[in-house]
Amino acid sequence: MKTCKVSDLFFVSYGVNLELNALTQDNNGINFVSRTSKNNGVSAKVKQISTVEPLPAGTITVAGGGSVMETFLQLSPYYSGRDLYYLTAKVPMTNEQKLFYCCCLRKNKYKFSYGRQANVTLPDLHIPTIESIPDYVRSFSLQEYGKQFRYKIEFPVNRIPYHQSGKCVPLEELFFVENGIASSQVIRNKVKINENWIPYIRPSYRQETSIDAYVNRNLIPKEKVFPKETLYVSTDGQGSHTFSYVATFEFAANSNISVLIPKREMGLQEKLFYSCCITKNRYKFSYGRKPKGDRLKAILLPEYPPDYVLSYNIDKVMHSFDQVLGLV
Repeated sequence: MKTCKVSDLFFVSYGVNLELNALTQDNNGINFVSRTSKNNGVSAKVKQISTVEPLPAGTITVAGGGSVMETFLQLSPYYSGRDLYYLTAKVPMTNEQKLFYCCCLRKNKYKFSYGRQANVTLPDLHIPTIESIPDYVRSFSLQEYGKQFRYKIEFPVNRIPYHQSGKCVPLEELFFVENGIASSQVIRNKVKINENWIPYIRPSYRQETSIDAYVNRNLIPKEKVFPKETLYVSTDGQGSHTFSYVATFEFAANSNISVLIPKREMGLQEKLFYSCCITKNRYKFSYGRKPKGDRLKAILLPEYPPDYVLSYNIDKVMHSFDQVLGLV
């Protein structure tokens, strides 16, 4: 595969270097891209400043510091924070090709650290030439993929009536806390052998990396097999504790996972809300102070979610989703 320098294919520019705390956050404003590794680099939406021109859509952002080399394609105009570079293609490129280069640039992450940032060296990093882009990238269509993906998504409507009290209660008043099963008590396999084998969940700060292995549902106690749309919390792991998710699949959990069973009827939207609330308590815990047992049960949560949780406008969300995928 032939390679070239980043500067051969892109203009490398420093961003507008704004501070988020000096801006006015606005849900209807423009994206503010920072050095974060999450949410495509977007950490907030802010009100546009008349004297500052947003960076153009279709450019690639690269974190020079912080989460070094986190690289994303921005599909909307945006402002940027400190130590953020943006790449403008010198030659015509499709979004699919730009995403390929995002992946290539991110692969250079191991070369940098907090003490060695990607600044003056960024233009000299080597990436594949346009001619060396694999055929599967050229034949891939985000629009076609988006159509297939969009139709697979099911958004349930939560019709459970409730009375909002505005007060907070301990987690144990809302959920039964069930412990997972120790890895020494199960037979694990890295591959799903058949339909009897279900994911075995471990602590993780990202749900997509939380499947440790697969276990046979017939070889573990029935009460340790949990249905999809069940809420669970990581209670161990440096950097992983207190992250909470709602599973989209049937699963079993290891002993460092606490599974939360609602004491009253809850829809999926409520569970996702409580998942977010629990994760927001991460600052209270550390590697030496884990959210286990009574500590987890004592976390304060709203007794009922606010109105917007149950009246969330799914149609509006899907329209925005279609815009990003280029379907409208």
